[in-house]
Order: sequence, then C-alpha cells, then structure tokens
Amino acid sequence: MQTATRAKVAALGSTNFIMVLVSTLLFPVFPAMERFLDLSVKDLSLLVALTSFPAAIISPLGGIIADRWSRKHVITVSLALYGAGGLLAGLSILFFPRPFVFMLAGRFLQGLGSATPMFLTTALAGDIFQSEERHKTVGLLEAANGSGKILSPIIGGAIGAVLWYSPFFLYPLMALPVALAVWITIQEPRHPPMGWQDQKEAFSLFRNRSRILTLLAGIVTIFVLIGTQFWLSNVLETKLDGGKLIRGFILSVPVIFMMLTTFLSGFLGKKMGTRLIIGTGMFLMAASLFSVPALFDTWLFWPVLALTGVGAGMILPAMDTVSTSVARSEYRGILTTTYGASRSLGSALAPYTFAVLMGAGDLAPFIPVAAGTALVGITVLLFLNNEEILPEELLPESEKP
Repeated sequence: MQTATRAKVAALGSTNFIMVLVSTLLFPVFPAMERFLDLSVKDLSLLVALTSFPAAIISPLGGIIADRWSRKHVITVSLALYGAGGLLAGLSILFFPRPFVFMLAGRFLQGLGSATPMFLTTALAGDIFQSEERHKTVGLLEAANGSGKILSPIIGGAIGAVLWYSPFFLYPLMALPVALAVWITIQEPRHPPMGWQDQKEAFSLFRNRSRILTLLAGIVTIFVLIGTQFWLSNVLETKLDGGKLIRGFILSVPVIFMMLTTFLSGFLGKKMGTRLIIGTGMFLMAASLFSVPALFDTWLFWPVLALTGVGAGMILPAMDTVSTSVARSEYRGILTTTYGASRSLGSALAPYTFAVLMGAGDLAPFIPVAAGTALVGITVLLFLNNEEILPEELLPESEKP
C-alpha cells in the first residue's frame, strides 16, 4: 500500500477500534465505581444502556443521513460527540459531589456518537478503494474491530489500575485525534443520494420471516455476550484474587474465543448454512449458560465461559453474510445499519436485565437467559429458510440445486 492509502486505512481502522471500546473499557473499573460513587449494580447497567439505546435507534437512520449529507462528515461529528461524552463523564467525577446524572448525560452523548461510524467506515472503504485494495482494507477494518473487542477490557483494567476513573478520559484522548485524521486523509467520492422509494424498498426486505429471525439472533447473541461480561465484572472480585488488569484479561476470554471461531466462518458457511450455524451457536451459548451455576466453583467454569464466545463466533459472521448478501448493492448500507441496531439493542438490554436478575442471587440470571437462548435456537432451526436470505452461490452445498 502507498503512504496515502495507509493513512486512510489507519484513520478508518482507528475509528473502528475506538468505537468498540464504548462499554467494555469500563467493565474492569465497575466495582471501584460502585464503591467510590455509592452506586448499585442497576446504576452501573444504566451506564451501558445509555450508550446502546441511542445506537439501536439511530443506526438504521445513519446510512440515510450519511447518504444525503456525507459519510466523512457523519464519522467526524460522531467521533467528536463520542470524545466529548467521555470527557463530560470524567470531569463530572472530578468536580461534582454527586456526578451520576452528568455521567449518564455523557454516556448518552457517547451513544449518539457510536451509532454509525463502524458501518460507515466499511461503506467508505468500498467507495475509496478498488479490487484487491478494497479486500485488504475491509480485512484490516475487521481486524481493528476484533482487536478492540479483545483489548478493550485489558486496556480499561490497565489504566483503571492507576486511577479508576481514567478510562473516561481515554475516550477524548483517542477520539479527537482520529476525528482530525479522518477529516484530513479521507476524500470521499460523491454519489447521487438514494431515493426515498429505494430506501423504503430496502427496509421492506425485513418483512421476510427468515431475516427477522436473524435480527432476533443478533439481539440475543450480543445480549448474552455483553450480559456475561457485565456479570463477570461484578463477581470477579469474589471469584478471583487480582487487580483490575487481571480482571480485564478475564473479561476478554469470551471475546477471544469468539474471534478465534470467526476464522472458521467461511468453512462453516459452506458446510452448514445460516440456519444450522445460528441454531448450533444458540445451543452452544445456552449450554454454556445452563452449566455456569453448577460449575461456578470448579475449574470447568472457565472453559464453559469460553463456550459462550464460540457460539457467538459462529452466529455473528453468519449475520454479516446475510446483511451484505442482497441483490442490489445500494441496499447494503441500510441492511448493515439495521443489523447493527439489533446488536446495539442486545447490548442495551443485557446489563440492566442481568442486574435485575442478580437481585435474586449472583447466579440467578443464567437459567432464564439460557432457556430464552435455547428457545430462539429451536425457532431458528424450525422456521429459518436459507433460500429466503441467501443467493444461490452462498447456499450450503447440500441445498444447492
């Protein structure tokens, strides 16, 4: 790659990396936050929900706004909001005796800022780069995304070990330089905006039963993944001796196994197809969740925890394939942002739901969540039809005519 190309890829990749840090960066410092600010587990869950709900609502509109304004402008403004929200939350801890309301306001700004950039970076890569360069760039963007998911709790634990509220200040320190880099390096080609009728037709694709089931699977998968990490952040102090950095490493375990499993996604797609992959992934997560209460005090707890990530690693790439496999390429922006909204909704619902269930005991969330996950898996296996959501060339070998 040429120097100018590397600069563009670095700016887009850094955007993806930063956006992934929005919630899990804070998980290792939640116990300290709970003590120093006299917060409850439910209060902590709101700090996650206030970033995810705006993203869930705004994401489907992000592609429309960017199409009619500018993807580069939307990404730059989003990064500025994201950094400003983190700064507001951090400063409120320093200057207000009861800062929680201001922290929630800051997190809401971060939710607005994190709603669309990750989806728009991929769209920009498709606009800017051609053929082999485009393929390499998309791969690097995915690598940045995955690295952020793995490193987020580790970074949060490392800097939180110095000052527990320091992760809030990392957001602006990272976001604002990246916003400047995107503004300087990206020259966005102009396209005529997509008409309202075409946009309506793109959204009408979700009348499809199989596509709705993949959206439901996305909600449940992220719900389980984020909920498990949130739960871990609150029980690790009693489960494991060690500081915030060790806690960060442990919180990364499900995500590490999720990323390792995604490397098999191409092979699994050819052999199993979307219906069987999603159904199997759901049952793996359900089995993991069912096993946690029985194995919590044994060494088997850790491999069972990793199984959650394996299930998620099967499901999410299958969803990505569905969201991008449409006959008209101009529909992809709306489809990918809508699927992104489903993930944000799962992230928003998970912490508060787990916090409420934990009121009945630390291990109380797992049986009902496992049952719900298994039910979704059964529904997918019974009612999802690969031919309704995939082109012929992406059907599993056993279903091709």
